[in-house]
Amino acid sequence: MLNGWFVLLGDAFFNGSIVLASFAAKLGAANWVIGLLPALLNAGSMVPQVFIAPYVARLPVKVDLYRRMALLRVASLSMVAIGGFVLGHRPDVLLWVFAIGLALNGFFTGFSSLPFWEAIGKTIPMERRSGLFSARSLVGGALAFLAGFLVRFILELPLAFPYPYAILFALGTLAFAYGWHAFGLIDEPPDKQIRTERISLSLPFRDFYFRRFLRVRILLAVASMVEPFYAAYAVRILGQKGEIGIYLMVYTFSSVLSNLLWVRISRRYGSRSLILIGAALGTIAPILALFLPHSAFWIVFVLQGAYLSSIGVGTATYLVNLAPTDARSSYIGLSNTIVGLLAFSPVLGGLLADRVGYIGPMAVATICYAWALYAGRRLKLLEGVQPR
Repeated sequence: MLNGWFVLLGDAFFNGSIVLASFAAKLGAANWVIGLLPALLNAGSMVPQVFIAPYVARLPVKVDLYRRMALLRVASLSMVAIGGFVLGHRPDVLLWVFAIGLALNGFFTGFSSLPFWEAIGKTIPMERRSGLFSARSLVGGALAFLAGFLVRFILELPLAFPYPYAILFALGTLAFAYGWHAFGLIDEPPDKQIRTERISLSLPFRDFYFRRFLRVRILLAVASMVEPFYAAYAVRILGQKGEIGIYLMVYTFSSVLSNLLWVRISRRYGSRSLILIGAALGTIAPILALFLPHSAFWIVFVLQGAYLSSIGVGTATYLVNLAPTDARSSYIGLSNTIVGLLAFSPVLGGLLADRVGYIGPMAVATICYAWALYAGRRLKLLEGVQPR
C-alpha cells in the first residue's frame, strides 16, 4: 500500500497528460513529439512483457527481479532530472535526453510489471484486489493532489525555464525511488512448483472472454491518443500557462474523490462496471473540451482524472482476475504487449493534430471510447453481485 502512495505521488510530478505535455509544448516540440513522450513510458513498460513472461514464470520469487529493475528505473529518471538542470541552454539536446530517459524508464518498467502483478496475485485474495487498488489510488491521489499545490508554486517561481520543471522531475524521482523500495520489501512466498509457461498467441486467445477483454483494451488504447493534448490545447490555443498547476490539482482531486465511489461500485458490481463507467466519461470529455468556455476548461481535467482512474483500476483488476493462476504471466504479458504497441497512439494523435487541428484526435477518441463502452457491455462478470 505504501508503495502505491509514493508511486502515485511520483506520477503527479511526471504526469504525462499535463506536466510532460506542457513541458514539451514550452520546449517548442511538435505535436507528435508531445504525444511520443507519455507513449515512451506506456509502450516501453508493456511491449517487453510477452517476451520475458517465460523467464518470470520460472522465478520462484518474482519480487527479486522487481528490486533489480527499480535501481535502473531510478537511474533513468535521474538522467531526466539532471538534464533539466544542466541543458537549459540547449533545448534541442534536452529534448533528446528527456526522450531517452523516459524510454529507458519505460523499458525497465516492462521488466518490473510482471513481477509486480505476480506478487499481487500471490499475496492478495481476488475479492480484495479492487478494494486494494481503489484505496491505493485514494490515499496516493490525495498526496498527488497536495503535490499539485507544490507544482503550481514551483512553476510560478521566478526561475528561467526549464529549471522549475527540473525541480519537479527531481522530486518525482525521489518519490518513485521510495515507492519502488517499499514494494520491494513485500514478503512474497516462493512458488511451490516452478512453472514453465510457453508463450504463444494461441494460449490466451483460446479464452473467449480474454478476446473480448482485449478488444475493449485495444479500443481504450487507441482512444488514449487524446490524453496529452488537453494540456497542449490549453497552452497553445487557449493561452493558459499558469493554470497547469491548477489543472493538475483538479485532475488529482477528481481521481481521489472518484475512487471513493469506484471502491463501492467495484465491490458491488465488479471491475467490469469500472471499465464501462470510464469509457462513458471518456466519450464525453473530448466533446466538452471543444465547447467549454476558457474559464471552465478545468472541467475537462475533472473528467479525465475520473475516467482514467476508473479505467486503470478496472482493466488491471479485471485482467488479473480473468487470468488462470497457472497462466497469469501469459495473459498479462500478451495483453500488455499488444496494448503497449498501441500506446504510441498519441503520436498518431499528434500527427493528426498537426494536419487538422486538435479536433482530430478529440473526434477519434470520442468514437473509440463510445465503441469501448458498447463492447464492454459484453464482458464476463468476474466478481461482485449481478445487478437485479
